[in-house]
Amino acid sequence: MKYKLLHSVVLTVLFVAATLPATAQTVSSTDTTTRHTMRGTYYSDKFVGRKTSSGEVFVQDKYTAAHKTFKFGTLLLVTNPKNGKQVIVRVNDRCPRHNIIDLTRKAAQQIDIKSHTVHVEVLPPRYLVAWEMQDKLLDVLREGRLREYFDKGFRDARQDIGKLFDLELFQCRNLEEAKKRVERLPIFYQDQVEYRPNASSGNVVAVLAIAQSRMRAELVKKELGALFPNIRIVETK
Repeated sequence: MKYKLLHSVVLTVLFVAATLPATAQTVSSTDTTTRHTMRGTYYSDKFVGRKTSSGEVFVQDKYTAAHKTFKFGTLLLVTNPKNGKQVIVRVNDRCPRHNIIDLTRKAAQQIDIKSHTVHVEVLPPRYLVAWEMQDKLLDVLREGRLREYFDKGFRDARQDIGKLFDLELFQCRNLEEAKKRVERLPIFYQDQVEYRPNASSGNVVAVLAIAQSRMRAELVKKELGALFPNIRIVETK
């Protein structure tokens, strides 16, 4: 009788252990080296306008997510292993289920998922600028190169601590021609353009005077590269 009871207890323990989620108990908001595998899903529209567990109002058109244990504010890099596409999300809500990450519809659409396996990695706080300007990094994220691209930019930025940078858009023969070409810029950039003479060539240099860190200047450069192929970063004068 004792043997049968012991045998029953052992089987029960083994069954429970086997059914527990494999990684749900080990996730950490500070571990930036481990890749977690979990089920990626996205929110129903019925949650739009409701408060999340962090107190923020839920909307579908931001890059946020719900998870059971990651701390609020944690930045996560979510990768769809089927196509390599990536998205950066910030945790602002709780999900009651283990091994699930619930994304906004916008975030899920960026990596082409509805409900299937994704890889999740914690990003260091310095990636906040990448999360904020994510729509300008879509090419990098679609190619799965976020860490490679951003970490290189971060290393460059550390070498330029205390410096600010502008973007030299192009050079042309006269001011009239320069102003005409500047009309290609998004309107919110146009007022930031300065026209400077090039003493050696006599050309007019169109400079986008953003006075930003190298990292932010790199992001704007990527955004405007298709409009101005010869765009380059220059130190603010």
